[in-house]
Amino acid sequence: MSRRNISNNKKERKKRDTSLKHRIILDNAIEEFIQNGFENTSIDKIAETAGVSKRTIYNHFQSKKKLFQEIVKGFIAERDSIKPIAYSKTVSLEEQLNTFAKAEIYLIKDPVNRGLSKLLTSVFLMNIEFGQATYSQYTPHQNLIQWLKAAKSDGKLSFQSPQLAARIFYGLVEGCITWGAMMSDGANLKHIDPILDELLAVFLSRYGRVE
Repeated sequence: MSRRNISNNKKERKKRDTSLKHRIILDNAIEEFIQNGFENTSIDKIAETAGVSKRTIYNHFQSKKKLFQEIVKGFIAERDSIKPIAYSKTVSLEEQLNTFAKAEIYLIKDPVNRGLSKLLTSVFLMNIEFGQATYSQYTPHQNLIQWLKAAKSDGKLSFQSPQLAARIFYGLVEGCITWGAMMSDGANLKHIDPILDELLAVFLSRYGRVE
C-alpha cells in the first residue's frame, strides 16, 4: 500500500472516530438533559456519562448552549426528513393533510422524542431570548407551505398567506394532539383518529374551495 493510501485511510478512520464520538456526546447529552433538565446538567456530567473528557466535548461544541442547539438542529432535521410530501392531484386533500399531521405526531410517539419535546418547551419558556435565537436559524413549515401553494394553484384551496395557513394547520395539530400527548405521556395517542378527522374538517372548511 502506498504512503498516500495509508495517509488517506488514517484520515478516514479519524473522521469516522470523530463522527462517532460526536454522536455519542449528543446521545448522552440528550439523556442527561431529559432526566435532569438543562440548568441542572453540567458538561462534567455529560462527559462522565459519555465516557469522554470535558475537553473533548468543548472540542466538538463551544458551550453547553451550543451543544443544546445542536440537539435542536438534529431534532428539527429528523422532523423535516419525514415530511417531504409532494402535492398530488389524484389523492384527496384529507389524505394528504393527514399525512402531514401523522408526520408531526410521529415524533411524539417515541418516548425519547416526547421527552425531548418537553425539554425544549421548558427550556425555551424559561429563556425566551435563547429560544428565539435558536429557532431563528430555521424556516418553519416549508414542506407544508410548498404543498399549500401547489394545492392553491390546482384550485383546491383558497388563502391569502400560505405561511399563515400553515401556522393554523400546525396550531390545530399541536393544540389538539401534541400538547395532550406531552401532558399524558402519550396516552391520548391511542384515540387520535376522530380528533384528526375533525381537525382536518375544520381546516378545510376554512381554506377549501367549494366546487
